[in-house]
Amino acid sequence: MVEIADFVPHAPVPAEIVDEYRGRVPDELVEIWETYGFGTFGEGFLRIIDPKLYEAEVGDCIGKTQGDGIAVPIMVTGLGDLITWEPSLGVVAILFREERIVGLGTKLSTFLTLVRLDGAEELSETFNWTPFPEAVAAQGELPYDQSFIFVPLLSLGGKAQVENLHKRETIPAIQVAVDLQGVIGH
Repeated sequence: MVEIADFVPHAPVPAEIVDEYRGRVPDELVEIWETYGFGTFGEGFLRIIDPKLYEAEVGDCIGKTQGDGIAVPIMVTGLGDLITWEPSLGVVAILFREERIVGLGTKLSTFLTLVRLDGAEELSETFNWTPFPEAVAAQGELPYDQSFIFVPLLSLGGKAQVENLHKRETIPAIQVAVDLQGVIGH
């Protein structure tokens, strides 16, 4: 049983999504969908998302070019990063703001356990999340479908300062980052 102590539910996962993605994503994710639904955890930083919506809206932004070519969006972060399930690699984070990817482990359960055990320390080491709690303190919590985005983007000369983080809809923010920076091939 996957336990996420600080999970804040947003909505239940429709049965058709569970059925469509069962076998395409890790069993632990299906368990999370059935137990918790869509929502946030990791101090509000991580969001369990609708993979079908994200495939439709940002599937061309993933940049999956190696291995089996499969990358299913499963989470986003409060800083506009996309987390995918890639059967040939495992769990991968695409950090558009830093124009890099990060491997999160070959099993989703490994990543979830590290977040549960190490919390902010794991998020800081893996995602460079330090601006996130500062932005929450300054601007308040994010709605489920929003992320803090650097304006201007760091790749366009923006500064990695909390005062440059703005609440933006996550999907359009990913689209804009890819339009301006290009995909991060991996």
